[in-house]
Amino acid sequence: MLTHWNKILSTDCKVVKIKDQIIYPIFRVGSTSIFKAAGEVYTNQEIKELNNMLVLIRNPEERFVSGLNEYCLQNNLDINTAWNMVDKGELIDRHFAPQYVWLLHLSKFYNGPITLLPFEHIKKITDIHMRKTVKSRIQVKPLKKFVNVDHELMTKIGQTLMLEPLVRRYKDVLS
Repeated sequence: MLTHWNKILSTDCKVVKIKDQIIYPIFRVGSTSIFKAAGEVYTNQEIKELNNMLVLIRNPEERFVSGLNEYCLQNNLDINTAWNMVDKGELIDRHFAPQYVWLLHLSKFYNGPITLLPFEHIKKITDIHMRKTVKSRIQVKPLKKFVNVDHELMTKIGQTLMLEPLVRRYKDVLS
């Protein structure tokens, strides 16, 4: 399954600085608000010089449903059609890709310490809330292959870990 993620893994990797904190924004985990609050943005090779990034992790099921809804809204696609395409491996997008895939993407440019924090920590990072009004989401069943690895990440919330061993530890979960 990992080869399906090449489209995502080949995009620019961006990390931001807000005040004195370095944050790696993940789609559907407050990234719009985090980018709006950013004082500086680092891309690809600039990232390797940074240290101790904060990474917000959202409940995997909530994020999958939210991400698939957002993708369908942006692409004028029926949610059930999209869900079936995702289930068959015909559709992959950063809005609902496992948060682990985002960490894998970050590891192409950075392998230092990251601190995993719950999504709610965003309130301590910024007062900006870009998506206060969100169209009601159509509920779909989250696909296990998209949420299981993120449940593993959720067990690490509150910890500061080296990125490279973390990515290596879970790389087989997506294959």
